[in-house]
Amino acid sequence: MHNLDAFQQIEKIKSLQGLKQSAIILKLSLESDDPEEFEVAKHAHKDLVDRFYSETSDYVPLSQYKAAERDFEYFLRLIDLAIAYFADGMEATKQVQ
Repeated sequence: MHNLDAFQQIEKIKSLQGLKQSAIILKLSLESDDPEEFEVAKHAHKDLVDRFYSETSDYVPLSQYKAAERDFEYFLRLIDLAIAYFADGMEATKQVQ
């Protein structure tokens, strides 16, 4: 599936779960009526997407990265898919052993 050992897969999943928690918290600010709070949240969203891509660029195409920048809900779904991808890799690793 990929070239990560079990420890690396666990660390990747933990990192992605932390990123998702940050994104969920950020979602409230993106829905704010306060223009200043919204602008700060937009920049934070971009930072989270950049962090996500830096951690998953070997697995996530640039087109999905760009879509995640434009669409916050898509970004959340992409995080879920990445977590599932690495979790499936954990299961495959267990079955081989």
